[in-house]
Amino acid sequence: MKTNTKTLVVSFCIFYLIWIVRATVFYNAVDLSIESETGRLIFSNVIKFLLWVLPAGLYVFYCERKNTLIDLKIASPISWRGLGIGFAASVVYFVLVFTVEKLYSGRTLMPLLHASASAWLVTFAQVFFSPISEELLFRGFVLPQLMDRMPFWKANMIQAILFTTMHWPNWIWANGFQVWIIVTSISIF
Repeated sequence: MKTNTKTLVVSFCIFYLIWIVRATVFYNAVDLSIESETGRLIFSNVIKFLLWVLPAGLYVFYCERKNTLIDLKIASPISWRGLGIGFAASVVYFVLVFTVEKLYSGRTLMPLLHASASAWLVTFAQVFFSPISEELLFRGFVLPQLMDRMPFWKANMIQAILFTTMHWPNWIWANGFQVWIIVTSISIF
């Protein structure tokens, strides 16, 4: 059962307002009071999951009356060919990045290879857990909801703008509005 557009928009506006408060006031009051960077990242990712993925799943289950795992693409069949192509493209990308870094700045992977377990956990949390919550919300929930209501390219553009602007509250709260916010927004768009 597809909910009406008004219900979706109101739900997303409520979610966005809650996220603004979390990314500004509560981030400064709670997250920054956690001394350990590892603890802060774990806490932040748990909160992001609870505020992003859980409400999307509940919306799908209660408002849409659909299977949450299937609708959020958690239980989608794996395309082994696509997974292989994605892995190969990632390897090529990282080899190019590491090569350019070595040639232009002299940086290597040695500091990463000698990093502590805590540093590895922080890196893993930054590149795995947070993006999973973001993908589940925006690609698994927002994009399909918009595609039910408009053509793919328009839905994808709106979803990308929403994703980008979700980062703004914390950036602006911490630094004021600066040009780098626009540049970074374009790069993640």
